[in-house]
Amino acid sequence: MNKYLFKQRHPLVISCYYLVMLIIVMWTTNPLIIACCFLGSLIIRLIDLQETQKRSIMYPLIFLGMITITNPLFVHRGGTILFFFLNKPITLEAFVYGFFMGMMIATVIYLFQNFQSAVDSEEFFYLFGERFPKVALILVMVFRFIPLFQQYYRELNQVQKKIQQTNKATLKEKASYGLDLFGNLFSWSLENGMDTADSMKARGYGVTTRSSRLTYPWRKMDTVSLLAIVGSGCLFLFYIMTGNYQFNYYPYQDDIFLLIEQHWESYLFVVVLAFLPMVKRIWEVIFWAILKSKI
Repeated sequence: MNKYLFKQRHPLVISCYYLVMLIIVMWTTNPLIIACCFLGSLIIRLIDLQETQKRSIMYPLIFLGMITITNPLFVHRGGTILFFFLNKPITLEAFVYGFFMGMMIATVIYLFQNFQSAVDSEEFFYLFGERFPKVALILVMVFRFIPLFQQYYRELNQVQKKIQQTNKATLKEKASYGLDLFGNLFSWSLENGMDTADSMKARGYGVTTRSSRLTYPWRKMDTVSLLAIVGSGCLFLFYIMTGNYQFNYYPYQDDIFLLIEQHWESYLFVVVLAFLPMVKRIWEVIFWAILKSKI
């Protein structure tokens, strides 16, 4: 059974799915849609990660918490005043709006991480390397440097802690240590980037049309999946223009349950689309269990 979701689909289908999900989550402030996309992307991320890597899902959640806390400090709109801070009203609506905006940012991060897991560098070059070789190279380098940067940071941090014993250092010494660590990481990233660029230039990358050593055949199921994904995106834009996803946070929040009761069909397909990889994963597990039982 494939490790990653959608792996047997064509890379173009996978890319279109995540593009449509990004459009959906960034085009509206409706809390139900944002929550569905957030839960769907988070579950997929948890499935893809190994046990030792599940700690990385906390970083987007930190952004979520920061935006939730700081938004009421700068935005004082809303009719439900909770308390006053520095003679400024802190409203419930500002908290709720900040929470869902932070959830939107966390969802975008998870979607990019899931896309990176589902489409490797060779598939990415297969899609965009021929028409946009420089842009494809930059994006692949960025996606590649993020895990390498984290790994190098952990190694360098462990070595420096053993040498300098920063656990017993003063605050000034810890600040100096942090600046030195940042400088080393920055120098390493620039040097690694220059080495990669020189290597690709020496191999003649971008001079002629790039061919791929791998081919990804297009199947009938890919056509059906692509039409369904593109159709879902168009249907979402139609519902946006008709105002089905309109939700007001200020001065008072709209009743989300009333909106669901009035336009439940427009929310249902978003829920299905957000959890589509999860549904497919469940089907793969059931199908694999049936095959194993017949052995």
